[in-house]
Amino acid sequence: MRATGLLALALGALAGCGDGGRAADQDAASPQPVGRWRAVAPLPVARYEALALTLEGRVHFIGGIVDDPERVQPGFESARTDIYDPETDTWSVGPDLPEAAPKHHLAGAVLDGKIYIASGFSGIIDGPPPGVFRPIAKTFVLEAEGWRELSEQPIARGGATAQALDGKLYVAGGGITERGALRDLQVYDPATDRWSAAAPMPTERQHLASCALDGKLLALGGWFSETQQVLGAAELYDPITDSWTAVDDVPTPRGGFAAAALDGVCHTVGGESWHAGLPGTYGAHEAFELATQSWRVLPDLPQPRHGLGVAVIADTLYAVGGGPIRGNSYTTEVHAFRR
Repeated sequence: MRATGLLALALGALAGCGDGGRAADQDAASPQPVGRWRAVAPLPVARYEALALTLEGRVHFIGGIVDDPERVQPGFESARTDIYDPETDTWSVGPDLPEAAPKHHLAGAVLDGKIYIASGFSGIIDGPPPGVFRPIAKTFVLEAEGWRELSEQPIARGGATAQALDGKLYVAGGGITERGALRDLQVYDPATDRWSAAAPMPTERQHLASCALDGKLLALGGWFSETQQVLGAAELYDPITDSWTAVDDVPTPRGGFAAAALDGVCHTVGGESWHAGLPGTYGAHEAFELATQSWRVLPDLPQPRHGLGVAVIADTLYAVGGGPIRGNSYTTEVHAFRR
């Protein structure tokens, strides 16, 4: 971490203290809160490891893993899409993911007014045969007529992250298994329906998060290797120069969290660690401003959780679903943050 980031956090610690919503074995200082969270209408079905994206002023919560009410197996993959309308504070049902599409640990983004899904896992560990997470390379776009399959990505992976930049879709990191980690960056051009490789991330990782800021991709946190060691690495990709630059680390290293840009600031929310005491989840809410190259600690998510989705509508950040305990756990909780 650069000195500027350390100074910002030190000043924050002087401004005020709180429990930080950190994992059970952490106690972090934070400045006086700015903005607040409130509960909104809960999800119709509790699930985690789904993807939240904003389209036409509504949050789309896509795929994920749902509980097995009989407790016979550790959950089921979900193809469902739920759509939240902030005007009415209600949920409605959208089109299911196609059978061939990945179902959880999805990477996707909104590009030119359409939702793209580009990689993820299918299957459940210790579930029905083959009893593993299967990486999927297929790409889909949601159009007025429903989901349409596009050309396959060169790499089958899950737990990656994606952003739309200048008319193209960028997919970074992820893993071939849940405990693997990749550096790869692939770029999809909808004009040609083709994928191409770009400069790989300096840090291999999966279960990472990202934001699009000022035409660049900011890759954040995650974990790597069989140890699932959490990372704080923050790296900024410039598509014009096809190069990466390290910026100040995420103050709370973690994986399984989510991020979204609100008013040009990247907000990171929630997360998970396999090296912390139970529940092993985070309520941490930390924001990176590109203009000042600095982080701010903001009010924690009221319910710490991992595998959640985060999306922005107007001036409000929505944190949707996830799991309150590391690993298989599920919630219907949805919270909205407004400055």
